[in-house]
Amino acid sequence: MLLHLFVAMAGNIVLSEEKLCELSHAGQLVGRNWIAHLVKDGQIEGRHDGEDVVLTATAIDRLRNYLRRPAGREDLVVEESA
Repeated sequence: MLLHLFVAMAGNIVLSEEKLCELSHAGQLVGRNWIAHLVKDGQIEGRHDGEDVVLTATAIDRLRNYLRRPAGREDLVVEESA
């Protein structure tokens, strides 16, 4: 789900909860449970309309850092360049 939201954000697309569940191949009940967990964990947040979800700024930073690391180097912390 996080990666789908990240890719959507890069394309300036906002996903609904329903579409996110569909893309993740999760049923609506399981998908909404995961969404609730990710909201509680501070990784995603709902939009004003109550149906769309987006990554939090913290989640975006974490995903960018993770994707910059070389494969097999989970221990490596990559600093952003100015």
